[in-house]
Amino acid sequence: MAGPRNHNNTLTNVIPRTLLGLSNLIVLASSAILTGILSHFFHKHHGRGTHLIYNEVIAVLTLFFYLFAVVLPIIKSYRGHLLPLNLILSYLWLTSLIFTSQDWAGGRCRYNTFNMGLSTHCGLKHTAMAFFIIGFSTLFLNTIIEAYMWAFSRQHTTVVNEKAAMAPKTTNGVGATV
Repeated sequence: MAGPRNHNNTLTNVIPRTLLGLSNLIVLASSAILTGILSHFFHKHHGRGTHLIYNEVIAVLTLFFYLFAVVLPIIKSYRGHLLPLNLILSYLWLTSLIFTSQDWAGGRCRYNTFNMGLSTHCGLKHTAMAFFIIGFSTLFLNTIIEAYMWAFSRQHTTVVNEKAAMAPKTTNGVGATV
């Protein structure tokens, strides 16, 4: 007869993995959309600032890493090993958000250097700002979930190792300890 279902395992394993998988998909989608928008700006306008180049590099790097990170929560042995990457990317995305806000927030989107006086792309610039907000918020959430998963796996392996060390040693009949 099967024992009672372990609700603690569900709380510490399934829910964080599901949240992490969904947030990884959101980060992947945000970086793909931003890569498209920023690449459009590169294609249409010749005056490119360092902020635009930085934002494009961060979006492309995130897109590359999260193509692989999307499948990690499905893997049973995954225990939050991307915590350093999420922490680094969340700060890089925060910097990108600050750059886009400085360049395009308020009335500045019409007079930015690479806009060449055309105000038709303000909506697209504000869309890019919105996706930087979504991406940064989701990366910050990923950092919290990854830290929780990593801490739980460390705590869980410590408890398992302590129980194994306290278990009585048995012999296999030949005198060897098993």
